[in-house]
Amino acid sequence: MASRTVVDSEQPDWIEQARSALGGGADVVLDNVGGDLGEASFALVAPGGRFSAHGTPSGRFAAVDEAEAQRRRVVVTGIERVQMSDAELTRYTDRAFAEAAAGTIAPVIGQTFPLDRAADAHTAIEGRQVFGTTLLTI
Repeated sequence: MASRTVVDSEQPDWIEQARSALGGGADVVLDNVGGDLGEASFALVAPGGRFSAHGTPSGRFAAVDEAEAQRRRVVVTGIERVQMSDAELTRYTDRAFAEAAAGTIAPVIGQTFPLDRAADAHTAIEGRQVFGTTLLTI
């Protein structure tokens, strides 16, 4: 199993920690927070990478400097890019299931909670104390 480094974005040096863990930069950053945190995470995208802004619990989307993105050849997309027709959704879902069945892709399940502790799972997610997917078990 690959080693995992946890970087806490509440720490003042989290960008440096993340850059070190990534070996210099990320091919893809999925920003599901927005605001200042999303803007800071844009700095982690390696040249030629992708940045997707698709969440705003901070209250706003990250404001990405378009000139900087162009200079670094970073493709910037947002939630509008994942709005698709039923046919497209079916095609992508079928492909994802086939890749999962083949073992090519797998979800990152960071933690599990029994169903009767769903409130604890929600609290952990809200408190940003989780990694990957939080799974409720029955």
